Amino acid sequence: MKRPFEFVMDTFFEGLANQKENQRLNFNNSEKFMVWIVGFSIGGLSITVTNLAQFSSSFDHFTIKTILILLSTSIISGILYRWFFYIYQTEYQKIEFYLQGVFSRQQIMEVNPDDISNENDIKEVIRRLKVDYDDDVSHVLDEYAKLNEDGKRIVLNDLKARYKIIALGAKKEFEIAMNYAKDTFKEALGFSDKAADKMFQPSSSKKFRTFGALTSIAFIISCLSFIAVVIILCIKY
Repeated sequence: MKRPFEFVMDTFFEGLANQKENQRLNFNNSEKFMVWIVGFSIGGLSITVTNLAQFSSSFDHFTIKTILILLSTSIISGILYRWFFYIYQTEYQKIEFYLQGVFSRQQIMEVNPDDISNENDIKEVIRRLKVDYDDDVSHVLDEYAKLNEDGKRIVLNDLKARYKIIALGAKKEFEIAMNYAKDTFKEALGFSDKAADKMFQPSSSKKFRTFGALTSIAFIISCLSFIAVVIILCIKY
């Protein structure tokens, strides 16, 4: 039976994998649909411009102008949709990369520990050593109970110093690993230092939401513009 924390972490980690697959499927479907819309709009614009004289005999000037504007809007919105979606996907991948690390099944040592220099409860210090660094020193409790106040203070300070040493070592090792990963990306993909650093920084939620909204707006405008052309042709023809 899993512990509650382990259950929550595993559940969200599995959910991320499913969400990633759904995201890829949704992107492929929307991309195909937008290709059709933009393709039809380009075709319609080409036919209209090429046969402008014939269209003038069937439709008034205002209608033709409206159709041209709507088809152009559909094409431009489709192009903007692809660009907005690219930035949205980039920001989403940063968030996904961050969440995968947070909810990963792999447990790592605490790299941003709290300051326990003022902690006077030896049981809490021992608990933090176990939880944060899997360092079980609970055996000292029996001897600790037999010591006088000076001896207890020395043991407590030693344990806090032990915690600090392990914490500094874990943080240093983590920084070395992150720098190695950044250097690997820079070498493999030709990234600059700034670009490599951005890959390991949490995405701006404002930027993510903004481009998500712009993507949806561009998609809707492109589709509605094309649909409006079809409706106008059905009514006016």
